[in-house]
Amino acid sequence: MLAKYTHLRSYVGLLAVFLTAVVLTGCAVAFISSYDESTDKGVSALQTSIDSLMRQLDQDPVPDYGAVKKNYDTIRVDLGSLRFRNEARPNNTITVKQLDILKGQLDTLENQHKNRTLNQVMVGPAQEALDRTMSAILKLELAKKELNKGE
Repeated sequence: MLAKYTHLRSYVGLLAVFLTAVVLTGCAVAFISSYDESTDKGVSALQTSIDSLMRQLDQDPVPDYGAVKKNYDTIRVDLGSLRFRNEARPNNTITVKQLDILKGQLDTLENQHKNRTLNQVMVGPAQEALDRTMSAILKLELAKKELNKGE
């Protein structure tokens, strides 16, 4: 009976040595993707495009949808490319979710515009929401950049 416990103690001892070695060698587990310069630049460019659209919409009356449809299309293409790139990167679900939120906000704005329910009073709050989301995406990417400096 005592022999069984001796074997168990030796296994536990080996396991402890192994775990200590793993900890001391700095085995890092990534829970979030690393910084991506293309995403950083893409988000900044997207912000510029969205800001330009919002300046055009901030008129009384708001211009017809057809007059700015090309802007929506350009933003959509850029946003789609950015999402595709970030979806392909491992451990990047937070950024992808943020881009999905941004797409949802843009969808709402565009649908209101298409349906002629968008007015100048609504443009300011819509821009604030878009700006907050863009800021969150950019802040996360810049935080990743700071994390990479420490590696």
